Amino acid sequence: MTLKEKVGQIFQIGFDGKTVTPEIKGMIENYHIGGIIYFRRNIHLLQQIANLSNELQMVAMNRRLKLPLIISTDQEGGVVTRLTEGTHFPGNMTLGAARNAELARNAGQAIAGELKAVGINMDLAPVLDVNNNPSNPVIGVRSFGEDPLLVAKLGEAFISGMQSEGIIACGKHFPGHGDTTVDSHLGLPIVKHDKERLKKVELYPFIQAIKAGVDSIMTAHICFPAIELKRGVPATLSYNVLTGLLREELEYNGLIITDCMEMNAIASTFGTIEGSVMAIEAGSDMVLISHTLDKQKAAIEEVIKAVKAGRITEERINQSVMRILKLKDKRIGLKKMPVADCNKLGKKRGEEIALQISRQGVTLVKDRNNLIPIDKSGDVKVMVLDFSAGRTSLVEDDIKHKSYFVNCLSGQGMKVEYYSFLEKGNKLPSLEGNNQVIVCTYDAVHNPQQAKMVKKLQAKGEPLIVLAIRNPYDLNLFPEISTYLTTYDYSPTNLQVASEIITGKYEARGVLPITLKALEQ
Repeated sequence: MTLKEKVGQIFQIGFDGKTVTPEIKGMIENYHIGGIIYFRRNIHLLQQIANLSNELQMVAMNRRLKLPLIISTDQEGGVVTRLTEGTHFPGNMTLGAARNAELARNAGQAIAGELKAVGINMDLAPVLDVNNNPSNPVIGVRSFGEDPLLVAKLGEAFISGMQSEGIIACGKHFPGHGDTTVDSHLGLPIVKHDKERLKKVELYPFIQAIKAGVDSIMTAHICFPAIELKRGVPATLSYNVLTGLLREELEYNGLIITDCMEMNAIASTFGTIEGSVMAIEAGSDMVLISHTLDKQKAAIEEVIKAVKAGRITEERINQSVMRILKLKDKRIGLKKMPVADCNKLGKKRGEEIALQISRQGVTLVKDRNNLIPIDKSGDVKVMVLDFSAGRTSLVEDDIKHKSYFVNCLSGQGMKVEYYSFLEKGNKLPSLEGNNQVIVCTYDAVHNPQQAKMVKKLQAKGEPLIVLAIRNPYDLNLFPEISTYLTTYDYSPTNLQVASEIITGKYEARGVLPITLKALEQ
């Protein structure tokens, strides 16, 4: 391989388009990139995704190297779900509330099967962050919970299920993004815990994942002063973190991939281009640049210059390329072109597993006034006040359609009146003629207006059920609420099970995988 071919293999990039564009074709043919990441902008129908994957692999296999592409996406489940026509699995925190490793393994296996059917061979999941900070703006319900033992147990099971289907699993975000109040997409977070605490909490799930043989680990754009003494240097760019800690101390021999180098934690500090060089110096094997074509080209060219100038040795490049090639050979195969076939998706099995997770995970946190199940005797009418419209609608982001949750309630024989705050603004409706009011909050901890409205409704003296559709920490804003149910995310089976719990068809079984201060008051 030429130096340019080797450096190209180290980069995984994104592009705009649902078909093979001249830009991405040029990056494969002329810059020899090793991988591509799909976002929603690349995804429409299952057949379209399979066709796109097949065509991209054909371009790759027709170049001189004849090396297949790693094609990845973030299919975590819950609030981070890319395959719109695939199964919308509940997310990690629902699995955390179910506390069932077998379900986590089944979820990983089923997700892997669906990805494989459309030609995606790497899932940037599971999240192994221990979410012990209620104010975390970016992890939250993407985590299995706040207990490192639980996170490790479910993470290992998910990885096992995924890799059993031949899909590359990726534990993220090393060394841990759980105890932050800054979103690394927007700024540079700092985790100030000492190393002993990090080993017991943040690092523990990664240590167990390494022992379980996880294929790849994604770095975090977060500063850890206890490990990296240079101020302002995040883990992604830290030799002490990636080589000293991850490679040498934890003895990890798999693939290290960066989080996207266009996130502000990198882009607004060291810059995407220089950051890419530093990430390889630190020990990253694969550099992820998700969006901008010019930055992708410039970063590859800058790494080549760094090698020619002696800043990075060619031996260092060879080490990463060998890890990439070994992983491709193990999970994709180097000698034949991968072929996607969306007819092998197996969605029925996926939906069965999703429902099992929801039935064990959806959590009735408290019901002090015994409002659940709703008494269906007589002419009972329910009003649903919804802050989550657009997330839970029949047609995504179309608030003209009633929420899926409302349709599920109606399917249980309830008379339901629907009111969307997204349509009506912050005006309270008349509650006359309704026997029961259900308020669907959506991440109220980061949208204070929702909490104000809930308190106004409570002041009216109506019996109030609060259903937290995104963030279980919402209860901390209105601890006096008597009845509180959480689905952790808006996946369809979670909403279905919530309706079944409220109407008495099913009894809630989930156990909170986090601590809510409101319950201590």
